[in-house]
This record gives sequence, C-alpha cells and structure tokens, in this order.
Amino acid sequence: MARGGEPALPEDVVERVLSQLDREALARDCLAYVSVPSETGREQEGAEFLAGAMRAQGWQVELDEAARDRPNVLVRLPGAGGGGEGGEGGDASGRCLLVNGHVDTIPIGKSWPARRDERWIWGRGAEDMKGGLVAMVHAARAIERAGVKLRGDLWLSGVVGHETPVGKKEGPQRLIGRIRNAEAGASGVLTPDAILITEGPCAIWRASLGSAIFHLTLRDSRPPVHTLRVPYAQNPVRGLRNALEELDRLSAELATRPVRSLAGADQLNVGMVVAGDYPNRLPIEARITGTRRWGPGQSASSVREELGELAERAARASGMSTLSGEARLEAAREPFETPTDDPLVAALRWSGGRVSGAAPEEIGLALVGDASLYANELGLPCAYYGPGYETAHSDAERVSIDRLLHIAQVYALTMMSYCGIG
Repeated sequence: MARGGEPALPEDVVERVLSQLDREALARDCLAYVSVPSETGREQEGAEFLAGAMRAQGWQVELDEAARDRPNVLVRLPGAGGGGEGGEGGDASGRCLLVNGHVDTIPIGKSWPARRDERWIWGRGAEDMKGGLVAMVHAARAIERAGVKLRGDLWLSGVVGHETPVGKKEGPQRLIGRIRNAEAGASGVLTPDAILITEGPCAIWRASLGSAIFHLTLRDSRPPVHTLRVPYAQNPVRGLRNALEELDRLSAELATRPVRSLAGADQLNVGMVVAGDYPNRLPIEARITGTRRWGPGQSASSVREELGELAERAARASGMSTLSGEARLEAAREPFETPTDDPLVAALRWSGGRVSGAAPEEIGLALVGDASLYANELGLPCAYYGPGYETAHSDAERVSIDRLLHIAQVYALTMMSYCGIG
C-alpha cells in the first residue's frame, strides 16, 4: 500500500505494462474508429468495429442485442483468483471491474471529417467517446502483453442508445438488466463490483446532480375562439407572467439551499416558452420547458411535486378561474456520488498520480451520464475518467493524442490496482 492507505503496485510491473502502450498505435486506432459512422439508432457498424478491435487481441467477443441490429459489445478477461498485489479490501479472488463506454454518437451533421496531425484527432466521436473506448482496449492489451495476470475479472463494454433524444438508453438498460438478473451470456455472468466509464474531463468525475426536463403547462378550459371575443385581460397567455415569477422565486430559493453534493448547487433554467397555434385564436395552452437539476435529499418525485404546486399557484395568481396548472418531468435521472474513499476512486487517484506526478482532481458535474443509471439502479460505485470534455457535440470535435496515451496509462494501472494482480 502507498502512503495514506492508497493502493500501490510493484514498480517493475508498472514499468513493464506502461512500456506496452504506444502513442502512435493509439492515434492510428482512434482515427480509424472516428472514421466509422455510428450515429445513435444506427450503431451496428461502430459496434462491429469495436468488436473487431477486441477480436484482434484474441479475445472472445459477445454481441448482446439491446435492440434489433443494435448490439452492446462485451468482453470478459477472466481473473486468476488467489492472493497477490493490489485489490485490497476485496475477496481472495480479487474485485471485478466493468469498464464501460458508449459506441454511438450524435449525428455527424457538419462535423469536421476524420483527420489528424501530430497533436489532435478530429471528427465526430473523437472526444465523445471513441477515444476512451480505444484507450480501454489498449490498456487491457498492455496488461496482457506485459504478462501480468489480474486476480479479479475485467469486463470491457460498449453500449448503444446513449445519446438522447434518439437514444432511449437501450444499451445501458440492457446492461443493467443483465447485471441485475445475473444473466449468463456467452461470456458468462457479469457481476461487477464497480464501473469505470471512459468519458468526461481528464479528472475523477465521481458525482452528478439529478436532472430532468420539465414541462410546466397552463391550460384553459375555454374553447379556442377568435381573440376578438375575449379581452386581453382574460387571455390565458398572461398566466405565463405568473409562472415565470414563480420560477424566479424558486430559483432564488434554490440559491439559498445548502450544497450537499460535490456536483454543486441545485439549478433551474428555461429553454422554451410556447403558447397558442394561430395569431388571432385564443391560446388555450401555454407551456414553459426547461431543466431542473437537484442534489441528494431530493428525487424526481419530489421535484415534480414541487413544480406541480408552482404551476397551480401560477394559475390561481392569474385571476382566471378557467386556468389550471400542471407539471410533468421527462428523462429524469437521480443524482449519484461515489465517496472519495471508495476503492475505485482510490485506484484512479493512485494511478493518475503515478502517471502524471500529481493526483487527479476529484470533481462533480451538473451534467448527467450513464453512471447516474448504473449507480441508482444497481447500487454500484461508479466514476468517470476521460480525455476531456471541451469539444464534445461540437462540429470541431477533437481529442488530444497525448491525452489518449495518458488515459490508457491510467486505465491500465487502475485495472491492475482495482482487480489485483496474481
């Protein structure tokens, strides 16, 4: 063990494994993967590419369909069991680590075509998150080529259906069902002790706020008649002022609540305000759509109730007895936070420090990813560690080749530190 109770590995093993990672090979494979389209809903070619990269290592690959022609990709690298270095705190056979990412991307659109120079790789999916998946494969390959045997099982996975709104989390939900039900696939039963996700900033991202899109609706019981028949003072759209004032008050109140998450304070914002369907027709429905984010001690249910009461107050404040208010949530995700002393976080902290000379920053983000699903539905510790989150979803998406090498090194050491070595 290193100073402060952190996990550690023999230096000769560390050097042997790190020497197997090649910057140029990482760049070549990442560029090849970015060149393969895998938009959400049409991921098969991207899944097949990842499967091919895994088969090239001599690994048995499982394609597990989350939806028709949309397979998750899975590989199990069985552990040796028994005693050895690393993996302290687990049982004698070592801990089981699932390393995970998504193979789908948002639409290519006007994104720059796949290309590279000495520093960067450009193209859709470079940062989010084909670079992380390539680094995952190279990290596991480096361990094998160095002749190191893990004690615990290591699973590598790529899922489909991540990017909303086209994706409905088909891949993550299929993975969750398989773990929860202890289903025996071609690769065996997947029983991870933790999940490492290969995307996000180059830091230990171990907390996210809960999040949901909210639709706050004011609805009038009168028919949609010509506006000549209704005075402006009785126009339902005027209730939007009351609703926005209520949201102003809620936003101010959220700012006074204690911050209980590494991911920061509760948030509220509005993205759309819509009313009516014709210039001189009474708008019998007005809707405010936005995003609400929350920390521990709240839930999607309590947030929906809070916004529902807000909508009802706004309707009453309008002075129009024909107006009612309601709220509903869409794409709700609960918050998660993995403790700093969790073995996965400790393994990432030690590994990042060994690679770069300083322990990585531990962060929380308001941003929601698949860890929110895995942590809440499976009760497993989760963390992200990626090459960056600066250009994802932009037309100038790119990933640093030096960062690819860095994360591959961190992943390899984390795999050994967490699973243990024989």
